[in-house]
Amino acid sequence: MNTLGRSYLRVQNGIGYFQNPELEKFRWIRHAFFTRRGGVSPLPYDSLNLSDKNGDEKECVSSNKDLIARTFGFDPNRLVLLDQMQQDQILFLKEPVVTLPSLLEYDALITNSSAIVLAILTADCLPIVVADRKKKVIAAIHAGRQGTALHITAKVLKKMNEEFRCSSGDLLITLGPSIGVCCYEIDAKVFRPEWELFSTSREKGKWMVDLAQVNIAQMKGEGIEEEQISWINLCTRCCGDLFFSYRREGRTGRQLSFIGIV
Repeated sequence: MNTLGRSYLRVQNGIGYFQNPELEKFRWIRHAFFTRRGGVSPLPYDSLNLSDKNGDEKECVSSNKDLIARTFGFDPNRLVLLDQMQQDQILFLKEPVVTLPSLLEYDALITNSSAIVLAILTADCLPIVVADRKKKVIAAIHAGRQGTALHITAKVLKKMNEEFRCSSGDLLITLGPSIGVCCYEIDAKVFRPEWELFSTSREKGKWMVDLAQVNIAQMKGEGIEEEQISWINLCTRCCGDLFFSYRREGRTGRQLSFIGIV
C-alpha cells in the first residue's frame, strides 16, 4: 500500500490539496483531496468550505467552488455534489450525460463521462476515489460509519464490474483523509463484529475504529491488491490546521475531494 503523509501537501493559488502520484501518471484523470485552506469562508467555516448546508453563506461557497474549478481547469457547473445520506445508494451515470436526477440522495457516483466531475464532501468521513486505468471509468465514494456498515465500497466495485466489466486488477483506489483510529470512538450498540480486527475495545462499551482499514478490507474482499491502494493517512480530527472535523468542532465546514475525466 502506498501511504501518503503531510509531505505530499501541495499549494496552488493558495489552495492546499493532496494528490495520488499513481493517478497523476494517467493524463486523462484529474483529481484532488482538498484541505480547508485557501478559500474565502469566514469562521467557523474557514476557509475552503464547499457545503452550503451548514450555515456558511452561499456566496462564499460559490466563490470557493469557482476557485477550485479555475485552479484545476474545469467548468464549476460540471461539479456534481451529492445530498449525502449516510447510506449505500449509488448513482450511475453513463456517457452521454445530458441531465442529472432532480434529487441526488446518494453516497457514491460512477461514470465514464467527461461531462461531469464527481465530488464528495467530508468532515471526518472517508472520501474514496476509484479509477479503472483501462476502461476509463471513475467513481467517488462517501464512506461514513453507516455506509461502511452497508459495505458501500464493495458495492461500488461490484457495480463497476456489472455496468462496465471493470476488472479488479485494473483499478487504482485512493483513500483521502478521514478521522483516524486514534480519535474515532463509537458505542458498542453501533459497532459491527466484523470490525473487531480493525478496532480497539475500550471500557464502558466503547470502541476505537479504524474506518479506513475496514474499507480497505472490503476492497480486498473484491480482489483488490495492496499495491493498487493509496491512502492519505492523516486524521482529520488531529490535523485541525489542515482539515474540517465535525468531531472536533461541531459547527464547521466540509472539505471537497473530486475526480474527473479530462
